[in-house]
Amino acid sequence: MKHQSLANAKSKRSKKYCRMPSLLLCILFFFMLFIACFQVYIFHSHTTLNYGNDPDVPTQKDDRENNAQLQSSNQRQSPTQSKKTQPTDVIVYLAQFGKYHTSYGFQQNSNKESITGLSKLNKSLELLYRNYVDSFPSCDILIFFDSDHAPDNETMVELRRDRPQLQFRELKGKWWELPHGLKPIDRFQWNRPAFSIGYRHMIRWFAILIWKYLWDEGYSHVMRIDDDSYLHSKIKYNIFDFMRRNNKRYGFRMPVLEEAVGVGYDVIIDEFLNVNPNTTSQDLIDTFRKERYVGFYNNWFIADISFFLTPPASLLLDLIDQIDIIYTQRTGDLVIHSTVVRLFLNPNQIQWFRDFTYEHMTLCRKEKCGAWVTNGCPQNGGISRGIGAHTDEEWMEFSRKVTDRFKDKTCIASLTAGIDFIGAEDIRYCSKIYSRCRFYMEMLINQTANTTN
Repeated sequence: MKHQSLANAKSKRSKKYCRMPSLLLCILFFFMLFIACFQVYIFHSHTTLNYGNDPDVPTQKDDRENNAQLQSSNQRQSPTQSKKTQPTDVIVYLAQFGKYHTSYGFQQNSNKESITGLSKLNKSLELLYRNYVDSFPSCDILIFFDSDHAPDNETMVELRRDRPQLQFRELKGKWWELPHGLKPIDRFQWNRPAFSIGYRHMIRWFAILIWKYLWDEGYSHVMRIDDDSYLHSKIKYNIFDFMRRNNKRYGFRMPVLEEAVGVGYDVIIDEFLNVNPNTTSQDLIDTFRKERYVGFYNNWFIADISFFLTPPASLLLDLIDQIDIIYTQRTGDLVIHSTVVRLFLNPNQIQWFRDFTYEHMTLCRKEKCGAWVTNGCPQNGGISRGIGAHTDEEWMEFSRKVTDRFKDKTCIASLTAGIDFIGAEDIRYCSKIYSRCRFYMEMLINQTANTTN
């Protein structure tokens, strides 16, 4: 009994002492919980007072987004932009610096005088700055080139002089290479073999690849202009702001009828529409099929980049790229742009710019280019007169100077000069009342009649 009583006493003391630490832990736990809740309350009150009701002060989420945007912008800044916000608008060139063009051979003007890629580009840049960029400088200008036609340092320094927006970018790797499965030797079996692999790289760049490249660089809108394209009158408004303000997603300067789409291209487009009938409206499909070869002469265009990166446009572009038709059939970026834009954009989202004078004219480099076009005469393109850009007398004088370039040649059949156009038949045809593209051009004009700058 004595031992049992002693054991019971020890057990009671043990339970008593065991309860003491548990009580202390409970008190400590509730004290820490109170402190934590108080800190949360103080923090919440502080942020509400300083940020919650002031729309001009960024929230923490805005700070994170702004920091990410700033980091992206800093990664893209040129030496001339160290302290300014990165533009979201960009003008792009793809230039060859040399006397020899990989597809058109040695370059000459209409007087058979030798010209270089640099001389053409410099003229184009001078007119671009004079007639647009000097008035609206809030955009970047990127001059792309491939390693086979790179400018030297002296050339880059000279072109950058007094042009702070101008940057040079080399295209290489995935941006300028044959797709998987194609080899250089294959080109001899491709359609229209006179066009080089580099020329087909150019098509793929402007049709497929440029959108992701520029989007990753932080740009939202792009204007393309070729190194032999020239603005001959002023654009009197910020053309990128015009696109945004009027909900335009694609703009062009010259319409054209282009039937050289490549073997199998029409079948591919029709199959895509059959398999994906809900990607666009039946009205747009019917309008496209009414005359599918109406297109946009895209040596000058302006576009909302996001349109080409999102379905359904991105789906069709991926399909076109996967079947290699750009290389095997030389299906051009003009054709691809025109198809995607006409199928997936309503006419009121497309702008036919007609208020500035624009030149893009390709001369015949062979002895004859077709039945009527002789060497040195306009083969494609021309000069479109901007509405309101010239008086009739000014246009007549301008037209005379252009036609004088060809006065020693027999270009009667391939050079026309009228009240609104000078050049080859392909572009002039679309302005004729009986042309196959007129119905679509009238649709665009009617849809945008009330659009103002």
